[in-house]
This record gives sequence, structure tokens and C-alpha cells, in this order.
Amino acid sequence: MNIFNVVFIILVCYIGLVYFYLKHITNKYLKVVIDLSTALDNRLKLKTNQMIREKYADNDVINILVLTGGGVRGIVPLQILNKLEEATGKKTGELFEFMAGTSTGAINCAILSVPDGDAGYKFSSQDISRDYVRNIRRMFSAPWYHHILTLFGIFGPRYLPEGKLEILEGYFADCTLADLQNNLIVPVYDLSENALRVIRNWEPSLDGNYTNYFLRDLIHGASNPPMLFSPRRFFVGGKTRVFIDPGVILNNPAEVALLNAWFMFPNKKIRIVLIGNGGNDAESYGHTHMAEFGAYGLFQYLLNSPIISSKFSTDLVQEYIYEARDYGLDVDFVYINSDGGHELSTVDTSSQNMEKINQYAARLMAENQEKIDYLISVLK
Repeated sequence: MNIFNVVFIILVCYIGLVYFYLKHITNKYLKVVIDLSTALDNRLKLKTNQMIREKYADNDVINILVLTGGGVRGIVPLQILNKLEEATGKKTGELFEFMAGTSTGAINCAILSVPDGDAGYKFSSQDISRDYVRNIRRMFSAPWYHHILTLFGIFGPRYLPEGKLEILEGYFADCTLADLQNNLIVPVYDLSENALRVIRNWEPSLDGNYTNYFLRDLIHGASNPPMLFSPRRFFVGGKTRVFIDPGVILNNPAEVALLNAWFMFPNKKIRIVLIGNGGNDAESYGHTHMAEFGAYGLFQYLLNSPIISSKFSTDLVQEYIYEARDYGLDVDFVYINSDGGHELSTVDTSSQNMEKINQYAARLMAENQEKIDYLISVLK
């Protein structure tokens, strides 16, 4: 048997193993429907818009925290929040009336919103930071054979979801949206309806058509890029849902949060605190080389367009807020970010990458010290 035949046999066997392995994980994670309806039937119902208005009737300012996606870079805004907590003596949940997050931002916002059962909040940003590296290494993990049979994420999701689900279960247990005291906004992309949806822990006062969710299932979907983790199907609210990370379409939910707060509090001051974590937010895009037309020109545009990064949504948010001010809306927009950071990996959990991320976070805090001091003074 010559070398060509040996290689051919090995290749055929490998392709066969890949096919059956991908069928296995598809059946395991995507075809099995987890019925959550029965477990949620007797739980609390979502609060209404009117209840939120009444709760904050005496507030002069509505404070909103917005955290975007960024994978392991999610530790960057936590370090800013640590400073705010240390200086004010309060947990992050006590500092903001609304929180909105996408992807890793959704994970952090949801954890910071978990109640302690005594009208307070169970977790601080410092609690998350303390276990952050250990947790992300558990999340971004898979057996050696998974890496080989997916060719390191080319043929299938790069990681298996068990580690991530275990971490979320540890933070959320059986906590649902309705259990939260403050107000949480989480965008998701619903594959079952092929639509972007914004999940909130309150419902309209008239046609209460929003659904309660277990946080662990909602947040797993909201932070679940299909190239990294296998999505799961679950049945709730009379429908089968398959949620994935909406980051490519909506990585910055600040505009959504502003609209929700504005509708409920049109005469109050709204303060939006958006904390970046590096990446493409501050990157400049040049298109002078894109004089070509046709398919090649389109390809160049897609590779270089800010629409495929968080920069697009960040630019849109800032433009919208500036226009809203022109119409008389009192908006205090505090954007904490720093140039660069796009070289920081979103999935690399090595000590080297985490050290680079910590260095970026230190630079970000130094460059934004005046804004941080301002927030400490107004949130105290």
C-alpha cells in the first residue's frame, strides 16, 4: 500500500468521524427541546411599566449602565465598576436603575442584577472579577478530540457549552427575569423566528405579552456566538426558542436602553454610562482603496466596514443622543473608552492575553479618570 492510499484512507476515516460527531452534537444541543413552561408557570409575573414609573417617581435622574460584548475583554468594564463600588460603598446594582448588555456584557449585567433575597443584590462587580479568569477558562474549553474533529472551530462550534452552563448555573440557579429588582435589557437573536428581539424584565401595562425566562437559559443564548458555542432549543411562552448572540447586528444596546427610559420618564434626566472594553470601537476606517466596483469592491467593503464591528453601533448611539438633546431630552452621556485594544483577543484565556487586557484596562482608567471621578460624585 503506497503513501497515497494510506493518506486517502485516513482522510476518509477523518471525514466520517467529523460527520458523525457533528450529527451527535447537533442532536445533543439543538434538537432536544427543553420545556421550561411548567417550571415557570407558578413563578412571579413580570412587572409593568407603571410599576417602574411609580418606583422611580421621586428620582431626579435615571442612571443606565451599558456593557457591550467582547468575550474575555469583559473584565475591563468590571475594573471600572470596582472603582465605583469602592468609592461609593454600594454594589453596582444599587448605582443604576437600568442595565443593558450584549454578549459578555449581558452576562455581567445579569449577574449584577441577581437579588440577594433581602431587597439587595447578591453579587458585586468585585465578586465577578475575583473569579473571572477561572470562570472564563472553564467557559472557553472543550476536550482535545472536539478540537480535532471540528478542526479548531472550522467545522463546528469551537467550544462545548457545558462549562459555560455550569458557570451560569452557579450564579443564577433558578433565578428568573421576574425575580430581578432593577431593570434589565438583553438583546438576543432568535433563530426560530429569524428576528432580533429585545428581552426586558418588565411588560407593557396593556397587553402583557412578554415572557418570563430563567436567567441561565436567556443569558446563555444572549452570549452564544454560534461559531463558539452550540445553541440550545427550549420551549417557553408557547413557542420554541433558539437564542444566539446578537453582537454582529446589535453590539451596543445603549440606544435601546435610552428609548425605553425616555418612554417611561420623558421629563427626567437620563444618564447613560457606556463602558468600552477595547476592540474596534475607536478604530478608524479608510475606504480610499475601495475604488473597485462589482463583487471585489463589495468584498473589500465588508472586510473594512465598521458595520461588522461595534464601532457602527457606538457611532449610531452617539449620533442619536446628540440629536435627542436638540429635541430637549436631558441626556448625560458618559462614554468611558480608550483607543486601540483591537489586538486583544476575545477568546484567548492565556496569562499573556489577560495581562495585556489588564494593561489596557489600566490605561483606560488613567485616560478616563476625570469621568470616573465625576461618576463617583453623582452616584454617591
